[in-house]
Amino acid sequence: VTHEELAENERVRSEIQSLGASLSEVWGNTLYHKDDLPFRSDLSDLPDVFTPFRDKCEQESKIRSPEEAPKPGSLPLPAVALPDLDFEPAWSDLPFPEPVPQPSEHPQNAFQVKGGELPALARLKHYLWDSNAVTKYFQVRNGMLGTEYSTKLSASLAHGCISARRIQSEIARYEQERTKNKSTYWVVFELIWRDFYRFFSAKHGNTIFKLGGTTGKEQVWSNDQEALQRWKDGETGWPLIDANMRELKETGWMSNRGRQNVASFLALELGLDWRLGADHLESLLVDYDVTSNWGNWVAAAGLTGGRVNKFNIFKQARDYDANGEYVRTWIPELSSIHGPNIHKPWSLDAAAGYVRKSMARSDVVFPERSFTEPAWTAAIVDTSDRTRVRKQRNNRVKRSDAKDKSYNRRGG
Repeated sequence: VTHEELAENERVRSEIQSLGASLSEVWGNTLYHKDDLPFRSDLSDLPDVFTPFRDKCEQESKIRSPEEAPKPGSLPLPAVALPDLDFEPAWSDLPFPEPVPQPSEHPQNAFQVKGGELPALARLKHYLWDSNAVTKYFQVRNGMLGTEYSTKLSASLAHGCISARRIQSEIARYEQERTKNKSTYWVVFELIWRDFYRFFSAKHGNTIFKLGGTTGKEQVWSNDQEALQRWKDGETGWPLIDANMRELKETGWMSNRGRQNVASFLALELGLDWRLGADHLESLLVDYDVTSNWGNWVAAAGLTGGRVNKFNIFKQARDYDANGEYVRTWIPELSSIHGPNIHKPWSLDAAAGYVRKSMARSDVVFPERSFTEPAWTAAIVDTSDRTRVRKQRNNRVKRSDAKDKSYNRRGG
């Protein structure tokens, strides 16, 4: 539904026309079919916040049953020998412009993504029927360590290995045959979030990639490359942010809770151009989905007309990594520190290496880390421009409209 993907479809259409073929497109990426939405066909009346979208869809639309896979031999394949179809490329056969090391399983990675429909169906079966983990999803959905705090199907969804309707259909069967509770519903709720950003992006087109977002607001954003690089490398001095960014860099994965925090930190604390963050996650996420990624980022920057949700990073750390287990996993410099003090390590001798590393770039001067509130980030680069950016951002957050209290979730 976005420009680059639509342009790619048109290139394919143009190329195959010369061969006497035509391209037929079938809508199948969402939970609700576009033709079944309770909105105009051009989506002009689609709400720009999630809750009214969800309410109207749940009240007035039905989810179609997934299509069954075609039986062997039923597809009209050409009756000719096609030996090239037997070729399975090795990593060295892939057309990278320059050599790229073959990925290997990271020892600290909680979940290894595997491509294809069979692994996706196996993961769905495990999450529902084998482990009953789906019945606890609501309670553990904000986790950051382990395999069972989420479905781990976002990459399979993003790459078309499984459909949202297949997941919903299997959950409905599970609810009929085994258990139905808030958690089983909440997985479907997350799929509706994914739909929301897909249709939101179809409505607004390329404005989701613009500096002013879908609202078109003119604001001052910083382009401080040093602060951006610290954020990318996981060297901001904030353990929760740094652990998430290091996990992303090492594995291509980050939890939903982590994605919300790093986005809020970059856009609303550092005041950096939010598109730099969206682009970075696009380049690394194994479950990258254009509308979920960019939709969440433009919302996190407060540029969709919904509530601006600025996270208190220290509170987030206390709420979701109280004993520091997640931080210790990804920041070895802090591995000897246990308990909540790991999230404010500036006065701890055991954290000296981490603190020095986070202060070691060029001639940047940091304030003393006596730590009272998450305001020291204003001095990462001590310039009047940074101060102006953050003052403007804070004022905008205070003025923001609090219409939709639940927007800050993902689409995958």
